[in-house]
Parts: sequence; structure tokens; C-alpha cells
Amino acid sequence: MTPEEEVKRLNKLIRQYETVYRTTPDADQKARVERQLSELRDYKKKILAVNVIREQDLEEKPPVGDPLAATPVLKELEQKNHAAGPAAAVPAYAAEDATPSAIQLEMYHLALYLMHFEKEFLPFLTEKQLKLDFKYSLERDSFYNSFEAIRRKMASYGDENRALRQGLVNREMELEVRKRMVKLTRHIQAEAARFFSTLVRFCQDLEDDAHGDMVKCQNCNGVIHFDPIEGDRLLQGRTVGGALRELRLFAAEAVTYLNVPDIDSQESERADRY
Repeated sequence: MTPEEEVKRLNKLIRQYETVYRTTPDADQKARVERQLSELRDYKKKILAVNVIREQDLEEKPPVGDPLAATPVLKELEQKNHAAGPAAAVPAYAAEDATPSAIQLEMYHLALYLMHFEKEFLPFLTEKQLKLDFKYSLERDSFYNSFEAIRRKMASYGDENRALRQGLVNREMELEVRKRMVKLTRHIQAEAARFFSTLVRFCQDLEDDAHGDMVKCQNCNGVIHFDPIEGDRLLQGRTVGGALRELRLFAAEAVTYLNVPDIDSQESERADRY
């Protein structure tokens, strides 16, 4: 890896950790992130001190080839959304015929993930479809409130973005609104990453149980049926165990796309190394 590539990597890590630092409510995690940020910044300074690196060499270049190749579900969702027509499609956050900013594109993609989760997976996370023991039933039921909290924040982002796009914010307030939007987007992305990470762990626990004692999930071999009034659903006719796997893979892709670092696991890895 060249010095330029290493600094680019460090810049990306620093941005990710700064996002977690700004959004985490956990004081202990904030302290750990602050230590990690200090180490990363010190390492970056050392590299820059002994290497002559031009600023333009550190600029992020657009990805070569298909930018969604690593996220096939998102790629399919975007294609379906484009084909849905203006009335049914999830609207992009950029003005018509304008190129979206990086943040607008990320938030648009997150909106697609959330729309798909709401339509295809949230109706599965009910007592009728997924029969669990007491502990896991409480966690299953908690996903609805967590999802609603993210959706409310997404609506706030949409309102702020629309106001800026339509010129409804005066010049004196524009900078403040933009700063608030950056903070809000990073908070939403971090919260969504935690939400989808929790779903991955939840599904994995129940899948493991299905191949073991079968005490956490009481109908893993059952078949999912939705009422006709609910319309066509992706999971119709699938086994509960198969639906859990489908949800886990979907949530794992969303976590990969959001790319917010898992501070706790990284701290454990560092502790093991030393």
C-alpha cells in the first residue's frame, strides 16, 4: 500500500469514527472512540511528516465499474424503484435533473432499504408469523418502535432537504441548516446501522436455535401465510427458518452498505492483539 493509499484509508476510518463519536449516547463508547481517533490522527501525521503527498492525490475517485456490485439487493431495489413511476417510487433527495450529492445518494439508498424492510419483513416480525419464547418475543416486538424512530428522523431529513432544495431557507440560516442536516444524516446512518446489526444477531440466534434445541423459536418449520388483503409478499409460502435467513442476509447487506464501524468489536480485537 502506497503512502497515499494509506492516508486515504485513514481518512475514511477517521470519518467513520467521527460519525460514531457525534452520534453515540454511550459515554464509555465515546471515550473509546476518542482514544481511537487520537491514535489514527497521530498515525496520519507521522505519514504526512515523512512523505510528500499532494492534496489532489487524496481526493476520492469515483468507483470503477458497477458501484452497487457488492450490494445486489440494493441494486435490484433501485432498478424496481426507477420502474415504479413517480407516484409509487421512493423520491430521490436531489432536485429533478440534478446530480445528487454523496449524502443525498446515501440517504436515498437508505430510504430504499427501509422501504423494503417495511413492506417485506416488518409484517413477518409479529406474534402471528414468528412464535418465540418470552425474551425473544420482547425483542421481536421492539423492532417496530426502533424502525418508527428511524422513519421519523428520515422524514425530518426529507423536510430539511426539501426546504433547502426549494430555496425556502434564507441565506442567514442556510449554513446552520446544512450543519444540522449533516449531523442528522450521520445520526440516522449510525442508528440504522445499529438497527440492522441487531436484526442480524437476532436472526442468527434463532437460526442457530433451529438447528439445536428449538426452544427460542417455536415455529421455525412453519410456513408463512399472509392474508390476501395484505397483497403479494416476498416471504409468502417460505418457512419461518428460511424467512429468518432471508432477513439476516438483507440486514447484513444494509450494515455493509452503511459502513459504520462496530466500536465494541474493534476494541476487543485490539485488546486481543496487545
